[in-house]
Amino acid sequence: MKISKQYKMMQENKKLQCKSRGDLLLLHCFSLLATVVVVHLFLQWTQNDLDAGLVVNFVFAWHTEKFLISTGVLMTLGLWLWALVGNIRLANALLLLSGGILGMATYEKMLQRNEPVYPSDLKMLTEATFLLEMLNGRTLAVLSFALIALLAFVFFSFRKSQKTVKLGWKSRVLMLVATSLALSYAGQFQQEGNLLKKAYDRTAYWIPYSQQMNYYNTGFVAGFLYNLSAAPMEVPADYSQEKIDELKVTYQQFADEINAERTAVLPETNVIYIMNESFADPLELEGLDLKSDPIPFTRALMDTSYSGELLSQGYGGGTANIEFEALTGFSMEPFASNITTPYTQFLSSQDDFPSVVSRLEEAGFRTTAIHPYNTTMYKRLENYETLGFDSFLYEDTMTNTKKLDTNPYISDEAAYAEIVAILKASEEKDFIHLVTMQNHTPYQNKYTVTPSAAETGIASQTIRNYLQDLQYSDQALADLLTALEGWNEPTVVVFWGDHWPSVFGEDLYALNTIQNMHETPMFIYSNTDENQKDLGVTSPIYFFPEVLELSGSRVTAFEALLMALQEQVPAFEKTLYVNGNTGEYVSSREELSEQAKSLLADYDLIQYDTTTGNRYAESNGFFQMND
Repeated sequence: MKISKQYKMMQENKKLQCKSRGDLLLLHCFSLLATVVVVHLFLQWTQNDLDAGLVVNFVFAWHTEKFLISTGVLMTLGLWLWALVGNIRLANALLLLSGGILGMATYEKMLQRNEPVYPSDLKMLTEATFLLEMLNGRTLAVLSFALIALLAFVFFSFRKSQKTVKLGWKSRVLMLVATSLALSYAGQFQQEGNLLKKAYDRTAYWIPYSQQMNYYNTGFVAGFLYNLSAAPMEVPADYSQEKIDELKVTYQQFADEINAERTAVLPETNVIYIMNESFADPLELEGLDLKSDPIPFTRALMDTSYSGELLSQGYGGGTANIEFEALTGFSMEPFASNITTPYTQFLSSQDDFPSVVSRLEEAGFRTTAIHPYNTTMYKRLENYETLGFDSFLYEDTMTNTKKLDTNPYISDEAAYAEIVAILKASEEKDFIHLVTMQNHTPYQNKYTVTPSAAETGIASQTIRNYLQDLQYSDQALADLLTALEGWNEPTVVVFWGDHWPSVFGEDLYALNTIQNMHETPMFIYSNTDENQKDLGVTSPIYFFPEVLELSGSRVTAFEALLMALQEQVPAFEKTLYVNGNTGEYVSSREELSEQAKSLLADYDLIQYDTTTGNRYAESNGFFQMND
């Protein structure tokens, strides 16, 4: 009987211990969840300029579902840390430390550059000394205090570790494996069909052109995940180093044939790219009875220069995609369907990337990018560095910043004055790439004086604001080219409208073909030669080969590939292909000639190799001039 009572007491003690352990384990889970929520709120707070009201509205009024999903992501990270270190206090401390540092970095970056922290910024952790030198005294003091407090908390955690439940090794391994797999899957956020992204997609409105607004609308965690790198293309079946080397031989032979008839090794001219925001030709629209021409100078110039219509990838937006095509020679068409904006999805994470910029920079050109707005648009600061620009001028660093009337954006006139100032100050040949802002939406109340309804035949004040934009653009362009006419250096200007604005509405859109709504004016002008060439409908990837032709300059194997492709497919985007044999649009590659499909397959291989693969083409000189 005595033994039986002792046994029962032992069993009761075990039950109590198990219950106590279970209660303590549950308490640890709650403490981890509390830490996760605190870190999450802190990240939202620092992202929103320490505005607590915005955080409260985000969590409880505007974006509750996204906040809960993001909390789940952070909780998974917390469980992973707990499994890794085996101590809940240490896991909480590490979460607070990393969240605190990340939040402070976000706040500081928002102050200095109006940008949140991106996944690619984590590479800068290797440059910690450099980063600390950039901080002001107040921020450094706050960061130091927070670090000391957190280190004290870690020390306290170790001292009190006997009051925590230590996970058994089996539980730790199981939890570590499960959370590692979950985090790995979250890391594939930009892969097609990702379930986590689909969960966000229920309520998320992603804004690829402005990551400041993207983070604001979706939250720090979702914005951070959105900026994870994505594999741009699936591997072609015949991809190999041998195949890329074979293509080098094939297209170098074609390049040699072209170069035999050209005298200049490199362009002996300044080269200026002007991508004019929302510049289009309303006279091309069906159902819009305009009584006046808003772009008479541009129209007349196109009759005496290389000119045609640009097939734009976007409508109402997508500026950076057209820019990407023009600067790299790589089309959006071969990319996986989940790649909607290369600038934000993979290019900014690259250290370098072959481009028109790097090609001319290596040839001794001074390369300058100008965007009369802030640096947050499409992560241009990072992307321009990747593409090889020597300098980037934006609204805070430009000399000419004049605005017209009540238009909130810097005018084309001012942006063109910046070009002229750079040319005058430079002793080298220049490559200048300008992305204008004057004609950007919104168009309501943009000007106090606009062409009247009687003058234009247009009742809508909003549309007349846009027409006034076009008139100002046309006048500014005339002034720029007049200045270049008297300039003593040969200069080539490539000008194009990036896309149609959506200002005309759905009814007018329905009266026009999809092709019409994706075609904008473009021309290539030389201040030394008046050469006319009808380019028809063309794609931005073909701009630089046309510049080389106009200037009588030699080409690389890559440019020879583009020239061969241009003959068969003069313009193409997804579902829009111009058949080089007929000049008509078709909706798929299958409707093109066998030669066109073969050239596109070669092009796919080079684009995959450069954006996703092993970059064999860079190693074998595919993008360089043959010595």
